Amino acid sequence: MIELAAGVAQSQETGFIVWSAYSGDTALYLALFLFALGATIILLGRRLRSDVRLPMPWRWLKVAIVIVWALQILILLRGFKHIIDVDPSAGVTGPVLPVTLASATCCFALVAYFLRRDGATTALGGAFAAAVAGPMVFELPFILIVGPVASTPTNPGASLAVPFFVAMITTLAFLTFSSKSAITKYSVYFLGGMFLVFGVWALFGFAYPSDSVLFTLNAVSKILGFGTTTAMFWRRSGGLATGGKMPLSPSQMSVAARPDLPSGFGTRVRRSLLLRFWFRRQQTEQFSPVGASPPRARVPP
Repeated sequence: MIELAAGVAQSQETGFIVWSAYSGDTALYLALFLFALGATIILLGRRLRSDVRLPMPWRWLKVAIVIVWALQILILLRGFKHIIDVDPSAGVTGPVLPVTLASATCCFALVAYFLRRDGATTALGGAFAAAVAGPMVFELPFILIVGPVASTPTNPGASLAVPFFVAMITTLAFLTFSSKSAITKYSVYFLGGMFLVFGVWALFGFAYPSDSVLFTLNAVSKILGFGTTTAMFWRRSGGLATGGKMPLSPSQMSVAARPDLPSGFGTRVRRSLLLRFWFRRQQTEQFSPVGASPPRARVPP
């Protein structure tokens, strides 16, 4: 995945972007805001009682999202190639690229394993969506944070801002393509943790990862972004054992053990028993004299 988080410390200019660090009270206020945001998200996750399924778009909307996403990726790749041709010293990859690739591989493998019982198409589709949306969970707030202290001295770099934002939004929309994705408690925890790491990073001015501390903060926040999308496919109700499906109740398990019974047999039996009980109770109340106790059931000898 191409990293747009490219820049240099001390506002040194490159052919693509100038990334200056925050300083003074601005860095402190930014850190406090990110700490508060991360803590709020984690508290919201604690109050999340059940998983929130994402709305699935219509088929024609899925096709439109894929077409727009593909066009924006082609525009970005052509723009990057033009920038490198004009200024070979302008890099579009950052030092965290190996961490990004390793995280994407682990995310793809984990989601495919979670959905292994739902078929190859569902498993691979969900794994692809989680793997490509993972870096966007990091990049979208990251770009909004460094945007005020970043600039693009080259015209091609400035013209890539709109395609990049469109590519990020459409990539995140891939998560809605799978019926197995949902906002879970753990995905909210990962997202809140990412903002907390952003807060620590802001204490250092949100500077370019030119040393070990800043590199670690950048890498950990990127991993938490991938953890957010991975946890969206790990359902608390089913977990790893059921591949994200609801566990069966004892009565459903007894019905499932009978392959000769049709699908939904247990539900129809319970509904029939409830209706029969209600009907008998209504007959007892209707034909019993006022003040008389209902007839007792005869116990066979």
